[in-house]
Amino acid sequence: MADHGTILVPIAPSSTLEQTVSHAIGLARERDGGVHLVRTVSGRYADEEPAEVDKRVLERAERRAREAGPDDLSLTTAFLGTDQYMAAPSEHIECLLEYAAANGIGEIVLDPNYTIDATAPTLQSLESILERTGVDFEQAPVATDGWQPTGEELIRAGLIGIVAFVFYVGLGGPTYPFALASGVVTAVIAAALLRNVAFETTPRLGPVAGTVARGLYFVPYLLWEITKANVLFAYVVLHPSLPIDPGLDRVDAAVGSGLSVTAFANSITLTPGTLTVDADGHHLLVHSLNQSAREDLLEGVHEAPVRYLFYGSEGADLPGPGERGDFEAILGPALEDENGGVTDE
Repeated sequence: MADHGTILVPIAPSSTLEQTVSHAIGLARERDGGVHLVRTVSGRYADEEPAEVDKRVLERAERRAREAGPDDLSLTTAFLGTDQYMAAPSEHIECLLEYAAANGIGEIVLDPNYTIDATAPTLQSLESILERTGVDFEQAPVATDGWQPTGEELIRAGLIGIVAFVFYVGLGGPTYPFALASGVVTAVIAAALLRNVAFETTPRLGPVAGTVARGLYFVPYLLWEITKANVLFAYVVLHPSLPIDPGLDRVDAAVGSGLSVTAFANSITLTPGTLTVDADGHHLLVHSLNQSAREDLLEGVHEAPVRYLFYGSEGADLPGPGERGDFEAILGPALEDENGGVTDE
């Protein structure tokens, strides 16, 4: 049974974090309840330690709660999702709601500036998602200084502006002042509108350089897999008996961002014999032409290089979806039943 005296506060870096925590502490004291401060993080692989930035923001919130609350305050802090792969705001919300249900929490207090990632408040507000779940929540009535761009927003906007201007010049090669000025204005507009759309997180030089360097391996590997799959596809099409054995599987991708899920889904689709039919967060619905293509999918032929691209060599060591059990057979002529036998569908 939900306890409305216990407050759940999702934590994220913001200028109003301390005010939100103080408001939640005040509500808990009035209701003689407790406070849970939680930070959702998407684990790259099971049992990974949260990043230092996540630890710091949760410590910051806990410190404020200790200062604002009484000595006997019931305070709980937790990281959620360290053993999951969450690639959409809705998955973070599901994680929060599961935690609330498991701990009998009846109300969520939101920081007005709380964001799951950079795109979340722009593309879909957290409030709009929670309203559809029917859970009780309120936005902390804290004072804000009005809208002003954060340092991270300025970095993202600057990168978008530079890319937009270079693209503008590259397309037409204008050199006269009016054209260059028009390009600058266009780049500024693009930067202002897309600063919280193009990037989920603020790019950092080290990780970006590492991803670009690993891309020098990823692209040839993907082209090689596409070439092999084309040969197999041609064999199937030209064979007199047309040995097609289609299947449909739901696969949970072991990646934790929208960009990495997109890369994984497109790698599957670009490789003949497999097709990503639908994607919901990191859950992909994949059609396979035959058993060989399906085995490659479940062995991680597509997933491992994508994990290497975004997470490095350690990320590529994770077993494939089949070995991890991160798949569900939806349709196919030969599916294993719960006892390990084979049933015809």
